[in-house]
Amino acid sequence: MKNKKLKFQNLIAVSLLLGMTNSFALDDSDLQYNAIGLGFSSSSVGGYTQKIKSSVLSGSYLINDSIYIGGSVSNATFSPPGVTQVKYSGADFDIGYRYGISRTTDLTTSVDYSSTDITEAGYTGVTQNGASVNFGIRSLVMPNVELGGGLSFENYQNQITNSNLALTSGTATQLTVGVRLFITKEFAVRGAYGYSSSNNSNGKTNTSNSVGLSAAYYFQ
Repeated sequence: MKNKKLKFQNLIAVSLLLGMTNSFALDDSDLQYNAIGLGFSSSSVGGYTQKIKSSVLSGSYLINDSIYIGGSVSNATFSPPGVTQVKYSGADFDIGYRYGISRTTDLTTSVDYSSTDITEAGYTGVTQNGASVNFGIRSLVMPNVELGGGLSFENYQNQITNSNLALTSGTATQLTVGVRLFITKEFAVRGAYGYSSSNNSNGKTNTSNSVGLSAAYYFQ
């Protein structure tokens, strides 16, 4: 049981990647923001060969020329050796500010709140709450090709625990990069890569990598 507890702590980094959304925020710009999307990703955690498969439903909405909101809901499953299947279910909400440095390039900053339930069959599990500050850039390098990236700094805390899932808190840094291809003005597909490094209160440093593919519909 103790080995299971130590292994589970390495999974914390996964939940930090589940909330990756397409939220950036416009004014007189060629970039589009009002959107709803569906994505799938495969993540790996340091020390494990198994992949964590997840799905994310996300959206963003431009309130005015500078302020935007966004959010996502996500689910994932993972079956590490000798451990009953672990399930992740999370949601996040962010509000941000957009600064256009040209008609085709925006800089963004936002604050984000996330909550992720992490459970193993037969146990209560934990709820991990997090708050992050995010910085991003997106640029339309061709009429139908957009590049983007982001850097996030998060603090998180597990709120509920039992004898099997350890209580930890900590900080995490996450880097994301992606390319978005517009098939039409309203429809786009996106590929992304994410890397997360977390430092837990138990003294452990964990890393996680994620690759994903998503599709989004953009509306006025």
